[in-house]
Amino acid sequence: MEGTLAIGKAWILLRGNGAWEQSGRTLEEAFVHEAGRLKAYIKDSPAPEVFSAHLEILEDPLLLDTIKKNVEEGMAPSEAIKAAADEISGMFSDTDDEYFKARIDDLKDICRGLVEYLEGISDNPFENLPEGTVVVAPKLFPSDMAKMDLGKVKALVTSKGSSTSHVGIIARSKGIPFVTGIDISGIQTGDLLLVDSNISEIVVNPTDSQTEEFKDRLAAGNKIPEKMKQTILRNGVKIFGNASSVKDIEEAIRSGAEGIGLFRTEFLFLGNNRLPSEEEQYLIYRDAVEACQGYPLTIRTMDIGGDKPAPCLDLPKEDNPFLGMRGIRLSLSKPDIFKDQIRAILRASAHGKVRMMIPMVTRLEELKQTKALVEECEASLRASGICFDNELEIGVMIETPAASLISDLLASEACFFSIGTNDLVQYVMAADRGNSSVSYLCVPLDEAVVRAVRMVVESAKKAGIPVGVCGEAGSDPEVAKVLCELGVDCLSLGSPALIKELRPL
Repeated sequence: MEGTLAIGKAWILLRGNGAWEQSGRTLEEAFVHEAGRLKAYIKDSPAPEVFSAHLEILEDPLLLDTIKKNVEEGMAPSEAIKAAADEISGMFSDTDDEYFKARIDDLKDICRGLVEYLEGISDNPFENLPEGTVVVAPKLFPSDMAKMDLGKVKALVTSKGSSTSHVGIIARSKGIPFVTGIDISGIQTGDLLLVDSNISEIVVNPTDSQTEEFKDRLAAGNKIPEKMKQTILRNGVKIFGNASSVKDIEEAIRSGAEGIGLFRTEFLFLGNNRLPSEEEQYLIYRDAVEACQGYPLTIRTMDIGGDKPAPCLDLPKEDNPFLGMRGIRLSLSKPDIFKDQIRAILRASAHGKVRMMIPMVTRLEELKQTKALVEECEASLRASGICFDNELEIGVMIETPAASLISDLLASEACFFSIGTNDLVQYVMAADRGNSSVSYLCVPLDEAVVRAVRMVVESAKKAGIPVGVCGEAGSDPEVAKVLCELGVDCLSLGSPALIKELRPL
C-alpha cells in the first residue's frame, strides 16, 4: 500500500551543529519571529492544523509568563525558555493521553525554535539532503518537516515519538512511511534501510536476497490492484484531487485529476491574528479556479474547530472541541464572517466552475440557513453589478452519523454529497482516531461504517445527485474498491502519484 514501504540510504540528523551569532536578539523579537515562521508554515504545509496548534501554544500567556518569571529569577533568556518548557511539560508528564503527549512535543518544538533564534543558529540541517534519503533521528518535530525537501525523503525513522503525532500526520499526508520506537544507535549515515511502517520494523544493511524480496513487495505494494482499476472503470468513477493550496491544485491537475473534490480554506484563518478580508479570499479562490484549467473546483467553507483552532476568531476553550463549535455550526454562529467567505466564493465562480461544500452538517436546517445566506449574498452582488455563477452548486459533507441518518432529507436540498471518511469513521465508531488505545476501532470497512455509506449513496441515487468521497480512506485500494462497488461517483485523492496511476483508465 502507498506510503507504508520504502527503501533508501540512512541520513542521520545531528543537532546543535549550526553557525552561531552574537546578535543581541530579545525575547520579544524571538516570539515575533516564531509567530511569523509558524504562519508561513500554516500557509504552505499539507497539514496546516499542525502549525496552527503550535501557534496557539506560542500565544498562550502561560508560556511567556513562565519564561519571564524565570528571567526575573536570574536565568538567561535561553535557559529561561528551556526551563519553562520543562516546567510546563511536567504538568502533563504522567498522562497516558496521546493528545497531551503530542502537545508536549509541540511545546518543546516551539521552545527549540525560540532558543535557536535567540542564539543565532543560522543553518538548516536538512539543506543538502540527498535523493532517496531515509531520515534517522532520535526525535523529529513538525518544524523539521517544514525544513525538509520531502520530495527527497523516502521514509522517517525515530527512536522516540508516536505514530499519531503531528510528524506522523504530515508524513501520512505526503505518503511517507514513518516508523518510531526503533533502536537507531547502530545505524550510520549511508546504511541501506528497508522500512515497513505496516509492522513498524526496519532492516539495516540487508542481504541481497532480503533486498530483492523487499523490492518485490514494494512494487506490489505501490501498485494499484487490477480489480480496483476495473471496478473504477466499470462504474465510471471519476478521479478528483484534494488540495490545500494552488500548488496542490496544479500538481493534481497535472497528474490527471478531473477536478478538485476538496479545496480546504482553513489556511486562510489558521494562525492568523486577523480575519482574511473578502477581497483576500476572492483573489486566492480566483487563482484556485484558474489553476483548475476548466475542471470543477469544490471549495469547502471554513472547517474551523476540533483540532483546528483559529486565533483570529477568539474562540473559547472547549472540553471536547470535536463535539463543539466547528464547521458549519461555527460559520452560522458568525454570519458576517461567513458572508464574506460566501461572497468571495461567488465572485470566484465567475472565473470557472465552482462548487461550495459545507462541512460538519448534522441538521437539515443548517443547509437551509446556508442557502438563505447564499441568496442574500447573491442579491448583494447583483445589486453591485458584480458577476457570479447564478447556478452555483451547494453540497454537503457527510461526516457525522446524523448526516447519514437524514441523508434522504439533505439530498432533497443539496446538489451533491461528499463523504469525509476521516470524521465519519471516528464518529460512527465513537473512537478518537488519534488515540492509539482505540485506533483499532477506526476501520473504514467496519460494517457500521459501510452501512452508513450505503445509506448515503442510496439517498443520493434516489435524489439524482452525485456522491463522492474526499477522506483518506479513498486512497486505500481495498476501501476504494468497496466504495466504488457501493456506488460512489467520485474519489477525491490527496496523492498526485495515485491520481496519475488511476487516471489513465
